[in-house]
Amino acid sequence: MTQFSVSIPLYTIAVILFIWYLVVVGLAYNGFVEIFRKFNNSLRSKIDCKIIDSELEGVSILRPIKGVDPEMEICLQSSFQQDYALDKFEIIFCVQDSKDPAINLVERLIAKYPHVDAKLMIDDQANKANYGPNPKVNNLAKGYKAAKFDILWVQDSNVWSRPDVLRRSVYSLTHSLDNGRTTKRPVKLIHHAPMATCLTQNGELSSLGAQLDEMFLATSHSKFYVSLNKVAVAPCVNGKSNLYKRSELDDAVKKMGDLAEVASIDGQSGDRLQDAKYYSLTPGEGLRFFARYIGEDNMIGIALWDFGHGRTGMTGDCVMQPSSGYNSIFDYCVRRMRWLRVRKYMVLAATLLEPTTECILCGTFGTFAISVLFFNQFFSRAWFVFHVMIWFLTDFIQFHYLFSCVRMNNGSSDTSSTTTGNGSQPFFLNESFNMGFRFKGHRFRSLKKFVPIWILREILAFPVWLVAILGSRIDWRGQPFKIKADLSAERL
Repeated sequence: MTQFSVSIPLYTIAVILFIWYLVVVGLAYNGFVEIFRKFNNSLRSKIDCKIIDSELEGVSILRPIKGVDPEMEICLQSSFQQDYALDKFEIIFCVQDSKDPAINLVERLIAKYPHVDAKLMIDDQANKANYGPNPKVNNLAKGYKAAKFDILWVQDSNVWSRPDVLRRSVYSLTHSLDNGRTTKRPVKLIHHAPMATCLTQNGELSSLGAQLDEMFLATSHSKFYVSLNKVAVAPCVNGKSNLYKRSELDDAVKKMGDLAEVASIDGQSGDRLQDAKYYSLTPGEGLRFFARYIGEDNMIGIALWDFGHGRTGMTGDCVMQPSSGYNSIFDYCVRRMRWLRVRKYMVLAATLLEPTTECILCGTFGTFAISVLFFNQFFSRAWFVFHVMIWFLTDFIQFHYLFSCVRMNNGSSDTSSTTTGNGSQPFFLNESFNMGFRFKGHRFRSLKKFVPIWILREILAFPVWLVAILGSRIDWRGQPFKIKADLSAERL
């Protein structure tokens, strides 16, 4: 038998990779355990039993609209169906284009729920809001200023939420709770874990792109998203569904602007501090400052963190986006590359390290380190297979657990593609699982359908990251942008 020997430099590399392997696995299972401990009806019940409805603050729900997304009526309808006092919430639908095809849908919903305070705001077509390249912020600005309540729930038009989410979120925001725990640093923003569900066509799961979105959000993304929120060393915010106070965001922008001697002329000078000062001069205009960024969600989180001296919190809830069949592998890759390029400028170090948090690369580095340090060899295939199998099993369990977390156990499943009853469960939460199997009353996706998508997503992770990291151009809503070094975006 040949003697195994390794040089000092290679041994040092193995030690470094072993430490990083422990960090990644630790973060992954920190998120996995947090999901199992906090994303369930037990935690929800503990929070809900403390809520006194008469003490809940008012909320303005802002939903930016652009075009018609899959099952959008059900998604928007979930705002009307929130279990909240009618005199304590309003819904503002924000549209920029007077010819937007979603307007008829919104007007139909408003007419369907006359007892709910809801309205549609459309930009003046001769003078559309343009505070920067971010179309979502430009669209939301009017609703942000017109909202009659201080607490804002900004929720994308293509996500659905359970009827009990708003009560729990407002209570957590006003009582500084993160997944039911009281935090040392005050919670200034509540966010919900984003998920997607793949719609079916003719009894089969739709396109690969939709299935990849579903897989990514319910496995890799969610475990690290939840973990980073718990660790709370910096904000990590996805803008699908966020609650915060307008007064606190305006105050954060004001404190940013206080660092400048003078305000800019129009808020679009390119000088971050002077522009912040400009938007802090008039109440209710703080959101407009963030139109310079494509990733406004995380930048809002950073502002509330750095200048509001707060942190983010979660409630054990997810929001669900139905994904259609018109969604290819290429579409999935483009979306991932777009947000990776945005994140590259926000958190460069984390983005550079991101591929090492994926199963294959993490397992490769970890296997090399463990093999050198403990097995007297360069690469133990047995350990790599063990690593992949454990990672897969973790993802399989977490995937189904999160879907069960979103479902309402006492809600009837509506088979209609356009309507749900008050508080009923939309059909798309169960539809794609009807082709799987049941075990002890729980629904599971069949391994024949789950395994190939899981493998494909893992294989795509590194090449998608590599292409994203080498470029700076992104396409958003049909418009090309370039992300600049100061994190702002420039239309091309």
